[in-house]
Amino acid sequence: MPSIDKIILFLATFLFSLSTYGQVKNLDATKTDKPVIIDGNLTDEIWNILPPATDFIISHPTFGKTSSHKSEVKITYDNYAVYVGAYLYGNPETIGKQLTERDKIDRQDVDIFTVGFDTYKDRQNAFVFRVSSAGVQADAKLSNGGTMYDANWDAVWESKVSIKKDGWVAEIKIPFSAIRFSKNKLQNWGLNFARFIRKENENSIWSPVNPNISGDVNQWGNWNNLKDISPPLRLSFSPYLSGGIRVSPTDKGSVTEYLKSGGMDVKYGINESFTLDMTLIPDFAQVQSDNVYLNLTPFEVKFDEYRPFFTEGTELFNKAGLFYSRRIGSMPAGTSAILNNYGNNANYKINKNPGITRLYNATKLSGRTKNNLGIGFFNAVTKPMYANVTNLNTATDSSILTEPLTNYNIIVFDQAFKNRSYLSFTNTNVLRKGNSRNANVSSIDFSLFDKNKKYNFFIATKYSSVWGNHLKKNGVKANTSFGKISGAWQYNAGINIESDKYDPNDLGYLQNTNAIDYFGSLSYIYTNPTRHFINHSYSINLYNAYLYKPFVWSSFEVAANAFYLFKNFWDIRFAFNTKPFWYNDYFVNTDTYTAHF
Repeated sequence: MPSIDKIILFLATFLFSLSTYGQVKNLDATKTDKPVIIDGNLTDEIWNILPPATDFIISHPTFGKTSSHKSEVKITYDNYAVYVGAYLYGNPETIGKQLTERDKIDRQDVDIFTVGFDTYKDRQNAFVFRVSSAGVQADAKLSNGGTMYDANWDAVWESKVSIKKDGWVAEIKIPFSAIRFSKNKLQNWGLNFARFIRKENENSIWSPVNPNISGDVNQWGNWNNLKDISPPLRLSFSPYLSGGIRVSPTDKGSVTEYLKSGGMDVKYGINESFTLDMTLIPDFAQVQSDNVYLNLTPFEVKFDEYRPFFTEGTELFNKAGLFYSRRIGSMPAGTSAILNNYGNNANYKINKNPGITRLYNATKLSGRTKNNLGIGFFNAVTKPMYANVTNLNTATDSSILTEPLTNYNIIVFDQAFKNRSYLSFTNTNVLRKGNSRNANVSSIDFSLFDKNKKYNFFIATKYSSVWGNHLKKNGVKANTSFGKISGAWQYNAGINIESDKYDPNDLGYLQNTNAIDYFGSLSYIYTNPTRHFINHSYSINLYNAYLYKPFVWSSFEVAANAFYLFKNFWDIRFAFNTKPFWYNDYFVNTDTYTAHF
């Protein structure tokens, strides 16, 4: 039987650990009057007088333990930038130096240092800057408490690294022009530091982020008393010119096209909170091409977005899930008809049939006020597209409209509240010249978290209206859910309703409508290490689906999963999916349905 002294020592250690894990760390800001030279050596005088942020706590694989290696991070600022100096101790022979693409440093043979700033201290949104031991940068914007990660966001900042005899150093300069913050003379920011040690496969963090508590940014530490800093003028111009010749061989000879384009991108910080982005006659010819898919399903393939103008800052515009940016500049609606009607007709020759829709211009205005009201406005205008066809019998050319002049609009108002709660309104609008098809979709989304962020209630309603020549249909979508989102035991249940005429696809993406889905889930997540496992988890999910109109049963599905992470970082996952009853697939085609087992 253990002695009373050992029991007291254990209880004292346990209580100290609980207070350490639950404690939000604080760091007082110190301003420097001399710019820091970014050379990766921490030789500037300011680094000798600043107190370090230390005592990193492991966040993965075993939350709560002290990091296996010592870390010392110092931070300062002047009137123009924030400076971070990190000395990350370890064996230099085990530090990876693999060079990678920018933003592609995860799962590579490198160690990583990260710093994050919640500049408005709303506990929901943040800027994250990361640098690898090979000197490769990565950055991102976090939103919704850190659950949404926008790696497409890119900023201009400076960093240098160096390998030392007892570890490695990361020195970073983040200009104020790269981030957004208020004009207040005295400011407090949310702050956190983290490091990843590849050899140990270990993530550690300065201010602990408990995995059993929902959210990330809401658990960060504080950087207090930043004084007399002002948001700088944020203005940049990116003009371009491009040209080329494209020769396309056909069975009736070759078609030669002369390609020429020119335009400009403009980014302007209207004030400390809002940024205006504009692109005039953009040329996306240099953007990465889509992969080729053999689509044997009845549903449209959803492609990734590679165009920089559309990838940045979409967390606000797509909060309601109504913005699929590839709709803008997509293939003209009449392109396939031209191929079908004239491509195999010996009496006609297709001289020109554009595969993309060109843009005249696009504009984005987005930001968040000091009262945490996010406001977004988006507008894009695409030019009319024409195919050119020659009648070989009469030797006459005809221009055929394949896509009319189109105007795309999005308006978003997103009010953030305490504890990650929010109320959001989104409206998307598409107007086409000639009224061939117009569309309007509105959404109200409300998410409520309790004070301890253990429970979440969510409800959203959407209304779509599509009209045009001989076309008119209105539809609704509604979904609600309630669940326990923190702790070892978690659960969630809800319902999703989509009417048969709900259609957001002029500017959004939805595979099919006319459905009512009931869903529920139960999971157990054990994050503490055991004799054999670092962590393990179990989950079961239930789905019961009906057709909205007529209201008939469609299918019932059960999905169960088990995951085990071993001490050597190998893992194994078991998955079981079943539809125990005959089910009806109403979406194979629009005329019939198929019964399956």
